Amino acid sequence: MLKTFTYIYKEKEYNVEITRKRMRTIRYRFKNDTFYVSCSSLIGKRDIIKGLDKYAESLIKYDLRFKGMDDKNIYIFGNKLSIPKNNQITFSDGSVICYVDEKDLQKKLKKLLLKVIEPRVRYYECLMGIRNPYKVKVKKMTSRYGSNSSRTRSIAFTTSLIHYSSYIIDAIIVHELAHDFYRDHSKNFYNVVFKYYPDYNIYIKKLKKGIFA
Repeated sequence: MLKTFTYIYKEKEYNVEITRKRMRTIRYRFKNDTFYVSCSSLIGKRDIIKGLDKYAESLIKYDLRFKGMDDKNIYIFGNKLSIPKNNQITFSDGSVICYVDEKDLQKKLKKLLLKVIEPRVRYYECLMGIRNPYKVKVKKMTSRYGSNSSRTRSIAFTTSLIHYSSYIIDAIIVHELAHDFYRDHSKNFYNVVFKYYPDYNIYIKKLKKGIFA
């Protein structure tokens, strides 16, 4: 049974990955230049393509909201900055990031995020009474914003947080540190989260909607 195929939209090739489930409708998602389709085993390629022809444009536009960067602009810590052609980004305080290409830019943004996020982790560890500090990491994650490993005593944050405001970043930090008390997402866990970050829901909603500021 067909699981993947290539779909061409506006002269660009996209991968399509199909998951077969017991369902009546067809569900379409788009992430990282791939269309994800969930449907029953009775749905054929032709019907899937009809849906892609109808929804591809809106799905791609929706995904772009969460990237925080395009050819002209980039969001860094909630601030929208222009990307000039001379491969350097200037901040409001006069500091500059110079880069060779996009790969180099991502490397430097990762380093910047770690520099900013680690002191915030230390602040909340102190506030929450966590005596054994975590090792802080930044890495690319596509399905989550952070993770807490009790085995390695480390917390990892996704590189995409560089685009969001400090308030949203703090919400993720408190969430991950709350796992020091409860490993699940129980009521007790969220009691800890809201104790140390009362506005948690406000900023998580912004995060889920792709609102960077």
